[in-house]
Amino acid sequence: MEMKVPKIFKLVRYNLAAVNSVFVLTGVVLLIVGIVVLVKNTEYEDLITNRFFTLPGFAVATGVIILFVSVLGYYAAISEKFYFIAGYVALLLVILIFEMSITIAAFKLKDEATSAIRAPMVASIQLYESRRDIARLWDELHRDFECCGAVSVNDWRLTSIPVSCCHIDYGTISPFDCVMGSTYPEGCMAVLGAWLSNNANVLAVTALVFTIMQIILTAISGWLAWRSKFETVELES
Repeated sequence: MEMKVPKIFKLVRYNLAAVNSVFVLTGVVLLIVGIVVLVKNTEYEDLITNRFFTLPGFAVATGVIILFVSVLGYYAAISEKFYFIAGYVALLLVILIFEMSITIAAFKLKDEATSAIRAPMVASIQLYESRRDIARLWDELHRDFECCGAVSVNDWRLTSIPVSCCHIDYGTISPFDCVMGSTYPEGCMAVLGAWLSNNANVLAVTALVFTIMQIILTAISGWLAWRSKFETVELES
């Protein structure tokens, strides 16, 4: 099959290199977003479940895999050999499955964030007086999110209410009593759940955009693989 094409489209090499460069960009961004979400979630690792670490961890791993696969993409572009390009396309399909999985799991986690942290938060609040690290974590949570207890201040009825449950103005002199009527009104489960939900949403939207891009990149790469095997391209002079 003989055909003439404009010079800009003359070789599989340049087209595949361009596709692979976009592929690399998606890998870098996915890697960064995954790391950021993972680090942010780690701040409250004793209050949340493994789902909040597994998902961004998988995103980070997928980003790393993309960078490795891109090496084959550039080699396939340089060599223009069908089998290398076909192998590259096959790996793009695998990455597409990974990104679809991240998208689905992230949107699901976004909707279930608050309910997912109920059990670990209720369990950890019982350790407030016996473990200093847990007490520090809860105090920081109270101050950062201006909340009190897991569900509400009523979670502290069996013990004294932590001072961190109340807003303390600058210049306040001890003794200071944090009593029921002066505590932050909202429970920490709701606000922390909303914060974690937002983190999951960022990851979900990122993965969704890249899934759409990946479908396009895979289709173009498949077309270039077909060209490398079946087309003889005559260049314009």
